[in-house]
Amino acid sequence: MKKVTGNARPIDLKQARDAAENVRIIDEWQENTNRLTVLCSRLHQTLDLNTMLDIFAEELNQVIPFAALAYRRSRSGGDFGYLLGSGGPHHCCYNLSLRGQELGSLRLDRRERFRDDELMFIEQAIGVLIQPLRNAWRYQEALESAMTDGLTGMGNRRALDETLENHVEQARRYTQPLSLLLVDLDHFKQINDTLGHAAGDEILGLVSERIEAQIRSCDQGFRYGGEEFAVVLPHTGQEAAHLVAERLRCAFREQPMHYAERALSITASIGVATLGDSDDEDDLLRAADGALYAAKNSGRDRVRIAGDGTDGLDNAVSV
Repeated sequence: MKKVTGNARPIDLKQARDAAENVRIIDEWQENTNRLTVLCSRLHQTLDLNTMLDIFAEELNQVIPFAALAYRRSRSGGDFGYLLGSGGPHHCCYNLSLRGQELGSLRLDRRERFRDDELMFIEQAIGVLIQPLRNAWRYQEALESAMTDGLTGMGNRRALDETLENHVEQARRYTQPLSLLLVDLDHFKQINDTLGHAAGDEILGLVSERIEAQIRSCDQGFRYGGEEFAVVLPHTGQEAAHLVAERLRCAFREQPMHYAERALSITASIGVATLGDSDDEDDLLRAADGALYAAKNSGRDRVRIAGDGTDGLDNAVSV
């Protein structure tokens, strides 16, 4: 056998491993950069907060597997929370802000510890998320402002229309009852005429607080217009809605409101309507409005029920 000779150098296994590791790191960096580019593109396609967080979680999980992702932001308009999955013993948390604006907190949980390179990628992904997240919050706040009554902080007529439409659809889908109250303050014009509109505005604010105090967390109150308010009562039939209306009427009659050290006796007339089998949201509103008219026309400070042969039960019902 002929011996082969040449200038071949012996292989350094350590150098080979280091070279392979460098190639892996470069490939991984390139792949992660591409992932971040895709994430950025997808995040800018929506202004809906839940959709945006769904996209962030989906893209992040393809690179950094996790068991749970939670996002929360506390603010005057109410807390917002998002939760995907269930947690584990190890977690990483981030407080999010952009140019001094607080944007909430993000937390990831899983069973294994997060490696340093994983934490670095998470922070890069959050850097991609932060500006679209701020834009989504600006959009959300603009929507809320357009659907909020500036005087009372309750939903306005536009918000009522959208809420009723959604609740009517749900009531139909799940065969659940739905009721509506229309509340009108009796002789409210006298307050504006004798004490001024500033007093009237303050009283309307107090009225909204009293309504909110008398209804459940799942119920929703709205300023319908002027001195008229609406209360949407999901999962509530006629009898239960009547009891809520009576409780509310009594809360006005029995607890005077105070303005400039003066106790003002405020009463309210209330119309009650419950969704019928073939009714839509407009039918429900018209029925409640007719019942309210009957309450005011029969002496005020009373409750009337739409469709009742006597226009409602006696207002002395004990609640």
